[in-house]
Amino acid sequence: MSTSEVRVSNRKGRPNYPLAYKREVAMAACAPNVSVAKVALAHGLNTNMVFKWRRELRAGLLGSTDGCALVPVTLPSSPAGAIKAHDQGEPQPVDNTPATDSHIEIELNGARVRVHGRVDPIQLRLVLRCLLPV
Repeated sequence: MSTSEVRVSNRKGRPNYPLAYKREVAMAACAPNVSVAKVALAHGLNTNMVFKWRRELRAGLLGSTDGCALVPVTLPSSPAGAIKAHDQGEPQPVDNTPATDSHIEIELNGARVRVHGRVDPIQLRLVLRCLLPV
């Protein structure tokens, strides 16, 4: 995508860049060992605007990006390797209920969530969904 596809859409004559273009430029500015000023110059943009787009990309405001998504995780009822050998040679599953002193700590968008003991997964999902940017 190039700047030639940009259309002027407001009273002050400022261009309105498509979301895909902003995402593309911001991803280029996020690459390691890349100067944001050089990316801005290559695209004919103001460096401050590219810094802003990069912040928005990292905050998830420029839509979904490849490789950046929360994925649901499911655990098997009996983890592999958690089977004890019984005297008759038949495998018996090991009790894999989580301990009450277990805990999870999640830091997301500047908020920290600490989960101790057993928690209802639906409530945890609701709390995490509330922390995501709209």
